[in-house]
Amino acid sequence: MDTPDPAPSSGSSADLGDGTDALTARLAEEFGVDRQALARVASLFVEVRDLAPDLFVPAAGALAPALVGMESAGGGDARPVYAALGEWALDAAAEPIERIRRDCLQFQGVMTRGALRLHAQDPARFAETIAALQRFIVLQLALLASLAARGQAEGGVVRTLPTPEYAAFMETFRAAVESHRKEGKQLALLVLQVARIEQVDRLLGLQKGEAFMLRVIRRMREGVLRRQDQLGRLSRDQLGCLLPHIAGEGVAILAANKLLGALEAPIPIGERSFAPDVAIGVVVFPEHGEDQQTLVRNGKLAARAARATAERTALYDPAYGEEVERKVQREMRLRAALEGNALGLAFEPQLDLSSGDIVRLECVLRWTDEALGEISETRAIKVAEASGLILGVTRWMFNNALRFGAEFAQAGIEFPLAVKAGPSVLLQPDFPELVDRALRTWGVPPERLAIDVHESALAGELEMVKETLERLKFLGVRLGIDGFGLGASSLSNLARLPVDEVRIDGSLVSDMLRDATHAKIVRSLIHLAQDMEFRVTAGGVEDAETARTLGELGCERIQGSYVGPPLTPQEILEKFASTR
Repeated sequence: MDTPDPAPSSGSSADLGDGTDALTARLAEEFGVDRQALARVASLFVEVRDLAPDLFVPAAGALAPALVGMESAGGGDARPVYAALGEWALDAAAEPIERIRRDCLQFQGVMTRGALRLHAQDPARFAETIAALQRFIVLQLALLASLAARGQAEGGVVRTLPTPEYAAFMETFRAAVESHRKEGKQLALLVLQVARIEQVDRLLGLQKGEAFMLRVIRRMREGVLRRQDQLGRLSRDQLGCLLPHIAGEGVAILAANKLLGALEAPIPIGERSFAPDVAIGVVVFPEHGEDQQTLVRNGKLAARAARATAERTALYDPAYGEEVERKVQREMRLRAALEGNALGLAFEPQLDLSSGDIVRLECVLRWTDEALGEISETRAIKVAEASGLILGVTRWMFNNALRFGAEFAQAGIEFPLAVKAGPSVLLQPDFPELVDRALRTWGVPPERLAIDVHESALAGELEMVKETLERLKFLGVRLGIDGFGLGASSLSNLARLPVDEVRIDGSLVSDMLRDATHAKIVRSLIHLAQDMEFRVTAGGVEDAETARTLGELGCERIQGSYVGPPLTPQEILEKFASTR
């Protein structure tokens, strides 16, 4: 067996990555994941990506580019893949069960189906590839298990933090609960959710992310906390803070607000600065729970609720748990629908006002569930965003929309298609490749695809969005802004992007004949879009009078109930195949 390539050194042996690199190399040798095995996995990964894109699920984090790089280099250098495995394990250690399901088991299932499709006629190659894939997955599981064992036995050697890791913190919390129970005193837990850590991890790496969290902790200790207050890590982006012997929940809420003030200013990391973007949930023993597990769970629920408020703090309310149960159910049902190919698409026609012809079909996601009933596209996308399924749902939408587009073209129906892409999808570096693969797979010319981006996407990381849109534009697709006029972006941002068209939001259009304010807004938006040389489409058009008024104002295209409802693929074929 080939021995693993030596792990790359990144400096001092005390660095976070060094211990993990050495652990990865040792486990790779132990479980037989040598250069040859990795080369087989990398080759299968690229084959499934290119030849079976309807199955393709990208590997997590840095693993995807590392596997592609190894395959491009002829399978010679395995060190980038070993390094990416170590980085993945460090990141996944905060939520191992979820990451095993998502990054290991789902990846294994998709790659196995891909191997069956591509290599079923070559039993020897299929057997070798599946054996290598199984060893690769075992290595991932072994890495997670080893990191968990080291974190418990050595007090967090792999992730060096000046606070106890989860197990130690929970033991401290348990002892505090028992002592306060005996004394008849109140004990508060603040759960701080630090949203910005994900961005720091993504842009600068895990070590910089840890440095960022250290500085968050330092500010908390120096600016607000008492000597007796205890800090601990609950997850990658969550801290727990115990406030012993408090005199009522008001004291805990006051402490939470002081922490928010201390963490308001950006924290410098290298040449960049990041505002922590903290939300804090507050729970009090014994009112909100009789044991540490219940209090932590309820504190996390309160922190999630705090994220949706202007105050960014929330005291636990039992209603939070009921909403989370509903949310978890929706996420589980959507996951099952996606994996079972139980989602659907409909196509809403767009009308050209000058010619009176249907000129485009907008794809609309359909999700009907036995337990939940019919879920709107807006709600389905929100569930996908919250559950981390948005890229999978987007991949499904593009592949199936273009598959139907190819079927329509065979029947003589060559309407261009419009497909939506959510804000978080635009931050995925491989999204343009996903679109390109789908176009090539189904043989649809890029000029027959328009990608609609909601205006809210322009209010975030504009440079990353701009880069993604430029790469999509290079493919030859048209780009549009959906929800135009809702005020989520500035005009200067919009002017910097390679956009071809805008669609005025239906909430402004549907009542413009009855609401003078909305009429003025629609008129101004049309004139503004014309000045910026954008094609203008209006959604939510419900009657002929609104359509006529929009035409007089210079709007070029409309859609809504006046034009026609979304149609199933079969209805599209029946309605248009004989007329074109």
